[in-house]
Order: sequence, then structure tokens, then C-alpha cells
Amino acid sequence: MASLEQKLARVDLNLLVSLSVLLKEKNVSRAAERLYLSQSAMSRTLQRLRDLFDDPLFHRSSSGIVPTEKAQNIETLLPDLLQKLESILQDNDFSPESCDKHFSISLPSLASHNIFLPLVQNINSEAPAVQLSEYSAKISSIKSLESGLLDFVIHIEKPSDAAFIATSLGKLSLAVFARNGHPLTTQSQVELADCFIYRFLDLNVREDSGITLTNPIDSILLKQGFKRDIQLKTSQLSILVELLKSSESLLIAPSFFANASPYKEQLVSVYQFEQTQSNMVELYLLQHQRTLNSAAHQWLKDKILQSRL
Repeated sequence: MASLEQKLARVDLNLLVSLSVLLKEKNVSRAAERLYLSQSAMSRTLQRLRDLFDDPLFHRSSSGIVPTEKAQNIETLLPDLLQKLESILQDNDFSPESCDKHFSISLPSLASHNIFLPLVQNINSEAPAVQLSEYSAKISSIKSLESGLLDFVIHIEKPSDAAFIATSLGKLSLAVFARNGHPLTTQSQVELADCFIYRFLDLNVREDSGITLTNPIDSILLKQGFKRDIQLKTSQLSILVELLKSSESLLIAPSFFANASPYKEQLVSVYQFEQTQSNMVELYLLQHQRTLNSAAHQWLKDKILQSRL
């Protein structure tokens, strides 16, 4: 009977790396680009994977490739396996200057300019070879963190599962924003009730299943006896801002949104919520425990914490 070592000796571990990228990208062409391979070489790799696992692994669809049940089962195991392999192989003396890892981070769109943009600028000067991908916050972000599709998640809730490590990034104070020249900007004093004469715009966080993420702003308003009349929800921040600039609708967002460089000339904070515990939203940086011993992940975590609110 062959030993474990003898069985593994016949397996090209590079195939597991390729499978991991295919599972993340769900697209053969994009996977080939990530691995610096030609399309034909990537197709040959996929065939070798199918032979290795005796399973088609993926089926083609109009949007790319869809993993089979066996591929999905493998996907749950790969992140831990690859992380442990990296821990074995990596140099203990981590150097940002030579790091060429790819990191994926999910965070709320309204926080991008105040968290992600400074983070990118900081990293570009210290680790020019690092690749970053930013994704908007979704309900499935926690699941993607668990599966290894994401490296970090910035979220408004702390998971109860001990597999996730949550670090507070600070609490967000809220404000009501309007276009420059909005009727509320001419009032000497604006009360919260004055804002509810108008309709509101909101960011929509929607999954393929149609489930929507509960907005903590609604809970804060409800405690004060208010409910927004939502004129439009959109998942596109640029569309939301353009509509805000050209209408009398309002937006409730973190106070720092007024300082976001593309919008600070056009948008005005017309009402600032009192900065009490019940009126603020706490953000958490979430990390899966499998990356705790990764020097590269710890370095990036430190950089994110430096960009905290």
C-alpha cells in the first residue's frame, strides 16, 4: 500500500493553486491572467484537474464557469491548506518591498474614500508589488471570508463564530447630506424632523437571492420615531451622488462623507446626529483565524488599522 508521501509525490501542487484561482474567478480567461498563463495553458491545467479529481469540476454558463458540488467541497478545504503551505515556505523575515501577494477586501461603499483610498496610497509607497481588490459589502462577505475568497472584511456586525477575529475600527457618527443650494441649507437651524419633509436616497446591498442587508440607520431612526421615505435605492455610489446633486432628496451617511474629495464641493451636511452611543454605528475589521500566523496578512491588517476612522 502506497504511503501518504508516495501518493502526494504524484500530485503537482501547482494544480491546487490553479484550482484555487479558478474557484475565485469563476472564469478561465481571468484565471489565466492572474496566473500569467495563456488561455490554452489554463485549459490544459483545467483538464489535468478534472483527471486528478475524476470530476468535471466546472460547468460553463453565460457568465463564466459554475463549480460542481465536488469543486465546492474542495473550495472549503483549499484556503486552510494553501495558507499552511505558505507558512511552511515563506521567509520568516517578511519584507513588504518584495511582497507580491494579492489581497481581497470587502467594505461599505461609503467608507471607500476614507479607508480604502488612504490604504492604497500607503501600500503603494511601501509595497509596490502588492495587488489589492476591493469589493462592496454584501451579506455573503462573511461566507466569502470563511471560504478564502476574501482576506479581510469591514463590517457593521461582529460574527459570533470564534473562527473570526473582530477588531474595532471605530464608531461612525451620522449626518444628513443634501446638494449645495438645497432649501435646508438656507435655514439657520435644521432639526431632524425638517429633513423628513423630503425623500431619501440609499445604497442598496442586494444578493442574488434578493435578500437585503438591514441598514442600522433605520434602527437609529426608528428609536427617534422617524422612518425614511426612500425615493431610490441603488448599488452604484456614483449614481446615488449624481441624483443627490440634482434633486432635493437627502442622504444619511457617515459624517466623514462630506470630506470625500470628489463630493465635498457639491454636498453639504445639513444635520448632524448627536454623537451618543445609540446614534453611532461601529465598524469591525474581520479576519479568519487561518491567516493569524501569516506575516503578510498581519502587515496588511496593521496598515488597515492605521487607516481606521
